[in-house]
Amino acid sequence: MDSQYFKDLLHNRGLKATGSRLNLLLEMQMHETAMPYSAIQKAMKSVDRVTLYRNLESLKKLGIIHKAFQENNEIYYAICGKKCSKAHHNHEHIHFKCVTCEAVTCEEPSSPVEILISDFEIHKILISVEGVCKVCKEKTVAKEC
Repeated sequence: MDSQYFKDLLHNRGLKATGSRLNLLLEMQMHETAMPYSAIQKAMKSVDRVTLYRNLESLKKLGIIHKAFQENNEIYYAICGKKCSKAHHNHEHIHFKCVTCEAVTCEEPSSPVEILISDFEIHKILISVEGVCKVCKEKTVAKEC
């Protein structure tokens, strides 16, 4: 994804492709994992916090980014996949947080997750999992050898 992709995406969702929105999306993309709000704020230091908050909310509302994880008053945001739209966020994946490197990633489960509760209508399922990511696990194995 490049700057033009994000410009087109913003226009298709009815938003102006402002410099701060484009920079925000490019920063999030470069981060490669879900980005904590504190890191976003640091990367976007030239943007005042109200504008940053409004941009995050607009992008979230229109299915461009999503809240991937929340812990200790820190919210992690990730760029949505191509299945998300203005009308419907499609996040049938697991949010995985590595306890070693603290990276948060969106992972596809090996089989569909389905939860049924009798007499309830479920609209959304959010799954957060903590453990050790593949990279940290490989580093640990390499140190042991």
